[in-house]
Amino acid sequence: FAGLEGSGQRSFLRACAGLDRVTHGHIFLENREITADPYYKRHRSGIAYASASRLEEGLAAGLSLAEHVALTHPSGIRIDRTAVAEQTARAIDQYRIKGAPNSLVETLSGGNQQRVLLALLPADLKVLLLENPTRGLDLESARWIWAQLLARRAQGTTILFTSPELDEIVTYSSRIGVFYAGHLTMIDHPAQVTLMQLGELIGGKAG
Repeated sequence: FAGLEGSGQRSFLRACAGLDRVTHGHIFLENREITADPYYKRHRSGIAYASASRLEEGLAAGLSLAEHVALTHPSGIRIDRTAVAEQTARAIDQYRIKGAPNSLVETLSGGNQQRVLLALLPADLKVLLLENPTRGLDLESARWIWAQLLARRAQGTTILFTSPELDEIVTYSSRIGVFYAGHLTMIDHPAQVTLMQLGELIGGKAG
């Protein structure tokens, strides 16, 4: 989804995640209406949301990488410290996180915080909602992030994302939605649209 900040794309993602209330329309997942389902129920159904505000909404400042893993580990009330340690080590290795299990997440770079967010996501998601997934990252980190996201897509996860980078939207989207003043214009064939045309739509010019 493309659009100037505040045009509606962030509200759309949050509504799909169950974080913002839907006042009009309906949301369906696999032919089942989930409009009234709260966030936790949608999460259990296979929907996950990753905010651009990594430390404000995605991660918890003051907690270590291992503690974040423990919060997502399906061990019930008791924490299986051995299993958490093993999962943390795998996450650091698989996602190439430059940090130690006891590293506080706020001490990590933006790119490594984003890698932690991805590492914490469930493996079998049906829908992944991403707000500016490569915000503030260098080119190499951004490419690595997209390699992981494309691998998820190949495994069957539907990815909806917002980005201020028009070339990123054109490169990685199979369909593009352009928000302007709360209205949505769909582009079904991104390969046939130029960056200039996309910019004009974002600015409110009719396609």
